[in-house]
Amino acid sequence: MNKTMLAKADGIAGMLSCIAHPSRLMIICMLLKREMFVHELIEKLGTSKGNISQHLRVLADRGLIQKRRDGNRIFYSIKDPRLEDLISRIKKLYCPNFDL
Repeated sequence: MNKTMLAKADGIAGMLSCIAHPSRLMIICMLLKREMFVHELIEKLGTSKGNISQHLRVLADRGLIQKRRDGNRIFYSIKDPRLEDLISRIKKLYCPNFDL
């Protein structure tokens, strides 16, 4: 196996590992529908601000989401457009009737 293929596989494995956490997967699914601010995510997931912030930081560090500030609010959205295709395929296979 050449180094380029190994590096690419390593990047893909890292991305999959990142979204394999249930809370991060739920965040990604919600952000695929629309941009959201932190308190919306907290309300929908029913967890603490610290917990959500930690998950958002992991997703942002991996380059999967991005943030923008509008006054006092910080909005998050999907940065990597490949996520939509990946998540929609997973949803069709494993949870076709599930909607957030």
